[in-house]
Amino acid sequence: MNMLETISIDVYPWAAPTKEQRAWFDALSPEDKRKAIQAAIDEGFESPLSDKSIEDIIREARSET
Repeated sequence: MNMLETISIDVYPWAAPTKEQRAWFDALSPEDKRKAIQAAIDEGFESPLSDKSIEDIIREARSET
């Protein structure tokens, strides 16, 4: 008998959510979570291309911590 396995993966509409963002998102209903994630995806596709390299982005992220 083949049983469907369900796993839970933390997914947020941000790459590195803050504690406050996690709390806000975790309090949403499943439908509102889907809407928030879809809005983040749509925003990403609608945003212009960046002229930054991945090295630039990593360097900026490391300097913020």
